[in-house]
Formats: sequence, structure tokens, C-alpha cells
Amino acid sequence: MSQNESVDPLWVWGETSEQPRVLHSMIRVRDLAAALRFYCDGLGMTLLDRYDIEAGRFSILFLSYAGYRDGPAALELTYNWDQSEPYTHGSGYGHMAIGVPDVAAMYERLPAYGGVQGSPPKPMMPGAPELAFVKDPDGYAIELIQTRRSKAAAR
Repeated sequence: MSQNESVDPLWVWGETSEQPRVLHSMIRVRDLAAALRFYCDGLGMTLLDRYDIEAGRFSILFLSYAGYRDGPAALELTYNWDQSEPYTHGSGYGHMAIGVPDVAAMYERLPAYGGVQGSPPKPMMPGAPELAFVKDPDGYAIELIQTRRSKAAAR
């Protein structure tokens, strides 16, 4: 079931860690296939684990760009099997930020994977990386931030 190297798959975050760190963020999704298509196929994340909890009638899936121990924080998708109505996002949720090497290319790519384009790529201030906003298939805001610095921007 698990794609990590831990002897005990329930202690994947690093049982010898001495420092606090962000482990994961969780969002609830209504259409699991659409969410996986967006995050894995569109954004390039990898499914680390899936746990189907029959007694609670839900599934939790962990996605990341690396493993649990030393990688960036993971994303937990929670799929409640009997949820038929869309979730509300409330006024407290802002966005999830994902760094990408080419914001413009990713912004153009994601509609093919169920994403909805929002604010197009632009720098927040002169000399800053470009950023853009898209929404995933469940309407969650995703901020795309340019991580690769072009030679022209470095001047």
C-alpha cells in the first residue's frame, strides 16, 4: 500500500524528527478521479498512499512532489463516499501555493486537467516572480508561483 521506505507505514513523517515542520494540508473533494487528474496528471504530484476507511465511509489520499520524510508538505485529499452536495469553502480558506518552473505554461496547461483559470500570470511587484491563480475541479484556489528564474529576470 505505501510507497515509502519506513518499516512502520503509519510513522511515515519521520519518527526520529527533532524539529516541528508542516506535514500536510487537507481538503475535501467530491470527485476523486477529477481531483487526482488535476493534482497528479496536471500539476505532476505523486500519489504516496491511499487509505480506504470502510467503517467511516471515507478515503484519504496523500499526494506530494517527494516522499514524506524529507520532502515538502503533502496534500491530503479526503473523499467522503456519501457526499453528494458540493462543499463550501468558507471565508477562512485562502489558497494553496505551488511552485512551478514556468507559471505561464502551467496556467495554460491546467484547463485540460479540469482546472479553471483565474488571475493570469503577472509579478506582484517589479523584479518578483510571476504568479497566477487557478481553481481545481472542486473550486479550491491554487496560487502558482514561478520558481525558475530566467536570465532576463535576474538582471
